[in-house]
Amino acid sequence: MREVKPRTQPRVQPSDVRSRNFDEVITGYTSLNALAEAQRCILCKNARCQAACPLGNRIPEWIAALQQGHIEEAYRVIRSISPMPELCSRLCPQERLCEGACALGIKHEPVAIGLLERFVCDEWRQMAHRDGQDSPIARTSLSKRVAAVGSGPASLALAQSLARDGHAVTIFERWPHLGGVLRWLPRFKLPARVLEDHLEMLGRLGVKCYPNTEVCWIESLVTDEGFDAAFIGIGAGRPSVPELPGATLDGVLSSTEFLVRVFYDAQQLPNDWEPITDLIGRRVAVLGGGDSAMDCVRTAIRLGAAEVTCVYRRDEANMPGSKKEVQAAKEEGVRFQLLASPVAFRSTDARHVSQVECLRMELGDPDPSGRRAPRPIAGSEFPVEADLVVLAFGYEVEAAFDNEHTYLMAPPRGTVKANPETGATPLRGVFAGGDCVTGANLVCMAARAGLVAAQGMRRYFAGEPWERLTT
Repeated sequence: MREVKPRTQPRVQPSDVRSRNFDEVITGYTSLNALAEAQRCILCKNARCQAACPLGNRIPEWIAALQQGHIEEAYRVIRSISPMPELCSRLCPQERLCEGACALGIKHEPVAIGLLERFVCDEWRQMAHRDGQDSPIARTSLSKRVAAVGSGPASLALAQSLARDGHAVTIFERWPHLGGVLRWLPRFKLPARVLEDHLEMLGRLGVKCYPNTEVCWIESLVTDEGFDAAFIGIGAGRPSVPELPGATLDGVLSSTEFLVRVFYDAQQLPNDWEPITDLIGRRVAVLGGGDSAMDCVRTAIRLGAAEVTCVYRRDEANMPGSKKEVQAAKEEGVRFQLLASPVAFRSTDARHVSQVECLRMELGDPDPSGRRAPRPIAGSEFPVEADLVVLAFGYEVEAAFDNEHTYLMAPPRGTVKANPETGATPLRGVFAGGDCVTGANLVCMAARAGLVAAQGMRRYFAGEPWERLTT
């Protein structure tokens, strides 16, 4: 019987060190550690991990190459499927996807698939040569012009896939920088250089990008601007903001505003926002329990806040975000007020927030999401002192393309109508995918939607009737 060794642990910054910098928390595997961890994989023929990956990553195949020390081959296999493995390996909740399905994990610790994928990508990036995948593509008479609106993972995946075919892809982004929500993720989760390298690769493929450009009429791109097809990848970027007393007080920010003001260049901040460079001496309350909330509390710790509290209406077992993120936040000194819900924001000067009034909650029967629904306990009000409050209640899709709203946006959530099998929308030549179709979701799910839409466009370019693509 084969001996199963313990999972190989990566190098990790100690909590008292990492809480004072924005470097990656996990500094990765050494070559010896990566090889040792790869050897734990039993290379299943009917791999559950591969089936659990939204992108269908051929995990046993590239781990087998890694077991032999063939990093280039491992990278080639990964890149044949995944459009952004250097991002997904850092951002995917592997414990809920590939690693959660690992057969070894039934009785032992699962294989560290995410860390191994990251190792392969990082090693490849450090190599001086390339295998030709990222070389400029020659245009042909069959090349089509494609516009992508929004520059998040869905658009980036679509652009890469079509550019490799030789099509001319142009990305329009209304923000000053490309990347969508990836742009303001904390650097300890996604270093800026990793995103920049990915965007530079797209540039080498011939993808053109126009930041600071807002598209208001999507159909005009294919009817008036000479594009053969257009893709809507605007994401779900509008923060969900509750209508609570005092919500307009100074010092009450959405998670997007908070993170943008921390991680955007000061010269390019939108909306006359001022940069947030430190929070020394401040008391910060972050409301919500998902990954955005964890991004905010951990960022506030690193900016020197005197006290950081996460307020969430359910218990820890029912928090929607990554368990690893919650544990990391605890280690870094974040306080948690669980089974608590905000009901009002208070101020001592009628101008700036100074306190969040909360109610204790208890869990009742499961709601449609399958989690037990929180309900308030009468008379249980209590305060959380805070002079900066960050609302991290999730995101919604913004109403876009007003002239075409009734054709594209499906009530009641305002998501874009699109066939999930092809990405085709009711407007001929217009495709969509990612969070603007599904609501806020994972990076890998958005990337898959971009690839699905790219394949839908190929069928459209080949002459398949639009009616078949939309039904």
